[in-house]
Amino acid sequence: MSLQRSLAIVLQVKDHGDSDKIVTMYTLEHGKIVFIAKGAKRSQKRFVNKLELFSLLTIHFAPSRHSSLMRLDQADLVAPFPGLRQNYELYIAASLLCELVLHWTREHDSDAELFRLLVWALEGLAAAEGSVNRTIIFFHVKMLDILGYRPDLTGCLDCRVLGAPGVLYRFSPLRNGLVCSRCEPQATGNSQPLSLQTIQLLRRVQDMEQEKLGRLQFSLAATREALALLKGYGNHLLQREVQSWSFLS
Repeated sequence: MSLQRSLAIVLQVKDHGDSDKIVTMYTLEHGKIVFIAKGAKRSQKRFVNKLELFSLLTIHFAPSRHSSLMRLDQADLVAPFPGLRQNYELYIAASLLCELVLHWTREHDSDAELFRLLVWALEGLAAAEGSVNRTIIFFHVKMLDILGYRPDLTGCLDCRVLGAPGVLYRFSPLRNGLVCSRCEPQATGNSQPLSLQTIQLLRRVQDMEQEKLGRLQFSLAATREALALLKGYGNHLLQREVQSWSFLS
């Protein structure tokens, strides 16, 4: 079978036997694919310094004759993003983005918009454009939009009002939206308190074009609330913990 070609981001790398690697990538044309890179641990030509986490590659691949995995034949560096592996804070942030894509996507289910979003976020981290946590917020909110899990932040799910004087708000992962203190005086389940400022900022992230998101400024309190919401909501939908969240400062 002839080789296929695609742009790809390295999401996960595992050793396999004495000389091979199992590499999971998110590709532009084919979505998430798990590859076997034969001889990658010993290669001095085809794969040396290429199969590194977060790297943007052009890859050539084909189905394997002896495995359900795809066979990775060639990888060419497009953007290695070495700074993401050399700085601890950036490494954790990039790991979180890639782990989210790893868990939120199915194999061979392509989404060019999600691929471009991941590249955009990794480029932003590598260029140190704005705060790391803000980039995570932008990526996670836009990812939920792309995948069809946009949280409803337009108003209380019961009364549909947002911003009434003296009213407090919580986000309910179970209901995928806001509930207010008038309609639900007692917190239920794993709902997350949100200030009106944080709600309004997250709504702007939902509605803004990617290229303009850098204009938004989050206070420390809004950043903490937004990250807590995204972590709790995401873990609820996935029904699992995303490990990289626990390392985020």
